[in-house]
Amino acid sequence: MNLRYFIAGRYIRSRNSHSVINHISRVSIVAMAMPVAAIIVLLAIFNGLESRVKALYKAIDADITISAAEGTTFPIELLDRQALMGVEGVESLSLTLQQGAMVEAEGRRSIINLKGVDSAYSQTLDIADQILSGEWFTERDESDFMVASLSVMQELGMGQSSLGEKVSLYAINRSQFSSLLPIGGYTRMDAPVVGLFALNESNNSLVVTSLRAAQKLFNYPDRASTVELRLKDGADLRRVAANLKAVVGEEFKVLTRYESNSLYRLMALEKWGVFAVAALVMLIASLSIVGTLIMVIIDKRDDIATLRTLGLRTQAIARIFTGEGYLMTLAGLVIGLAIGLALTLVQQYMGIVRLNASSIGIDAYPVELQWADVVLTVVVYSLLAFAIVNLTVRATLKHQTK
Repeated sequence: MNLRYFIAGRYIRSRNSHSVINHISRVSIVAMAMPVAAIIVLLAIFNGLESRVKALYKAIDADITISAAEGTTFPIELLDRQALMGVEGVESLSLTLQQGAMVEAEGRRSIINLKGVDSAYSQTLDIADQILSGEWFTERDESDFMVASLSVMQELGMGQSSLGEKVSLYAINRSQFSSLLPIGGYTRMDAPVVGLFALNESNNSLVVTSLRAAQKLFNYPDRASTVELRLKDGADLRRVAANLKAVVGEEFKVLTRYESNSLYRLMALEKWGVFAVAALVMLIASLSIVGTLIMVIIDKRDDIATLRTLGLRTQAIARIFTGEGYLMTLAGLVIGLAIGLALTLVQQYMGIVRLNASSIGIDAYPVELQWADVVLTVVVYSLLAFAIVNLTVRATLKHQTK
C-alpha cells in the first residue's frame, strides 16, 4: 500500500478518545456529501420537468417549422414539398394556416387562434393523443369540423355534452374590409365541434379546423403560414434544419423546436443556474475540510517531527496530509453519490412523492437521472476538493516550518 495513504488512513480511523478531531473529520465528510446528493437530486428534478414539458409541447410543437421570412403567409406553390420530404431525416410534413378569429355560440363570443391543418397533421404532431373527449378529425368528404381547447368551450358555456353542436367563426374579410364601413367586412363559417383537448395555458385559445376551411375563412386561397415537419427517430435536428434551409432558400425561415419556443431555453438556463448555485454551496461545504486538516496537522506535530527525523522531507509529509484530505473528500463523494442516486432512482421508478395533477397525466413528481450530470458533478467536486486540500496543506505546513 502507498505509504502516504496508509498513514492518512490510520489518522482517519484513529479511535483516540481524548481527541474530537476524528469526530470533526467525520462531520466534515457528511457536510461534503450533502451538497453532492442535493445536486444529483436537483438536476434529476429539472431533467424530469424538462422531459415532461417536452412531452406536453410535442403535441403542438413540430420538430422543425418553416415559415415566410417576411409576412405571415406564403403561396404554397413556392415550396417544393417533394424536395422537403427528400431531405434525409424528414418523416412527414404538414401545411398549416393560423390567424386570429372570433368564435360565437349560444350568444357568447371568444377571441381565438384558429389553426387550419391538412390531413397529414395528425401524423406530424401528436395532438390526437391529447383529446380529452370526442374524436380528432377536421374534415370528412366535403364537410369541415373543429377540435377546440377545453378553455374555449368553457368560455362559450359549452362542455363535453355539447360535442357535435355547431359554432360560428368570424374573421376579417381582407378583400372587402373597410374601417369606415366595417359592416359586411367579415367572413363567417359554421362547423360542429367534434373533439376537446387541453394542453397548456399558452394554447387555451386554440381551435383547429381543416386547412381548406381556414383558407376560405381568412380569404387566403392556396396560402399557408407554416410547414411543420416531423423527423425520424435519431435524426440530427440541427443538421436536418441546415439541409432544409439549403432547399427553401432565403425566402423562408427554418426554426427547430428549441428555437421557436423560448421555454426550452429558459428551462436550460434555470437548470444550469441552479447547478451554479449548488456548486457554490458545494464549495462552501468543502471549506469545512480546511479547518479539519489544520487541526489534524497541529495535532500531529509530534508525528511530523518524528517523520522529519526519519528523513522525510516537507514535500513527502505534505503528501501524507493531502492523502488524508483526498480520502476524506472521496468518502464524502461516495456517500453523496449513494444518497443522491438512491433518492433519485427510488422516485424515478417508484414515485414515492406524489402529485395531485392527474388532469395533465402526472401522478408522481417527475425526475430523470442523466449520467452526464453525475459525471459533471463528480468532476466539479473533484476539482474543488483537489484545490482546497492542496492549498490548505501547503499553507499550514509552510507556516509550521517558520
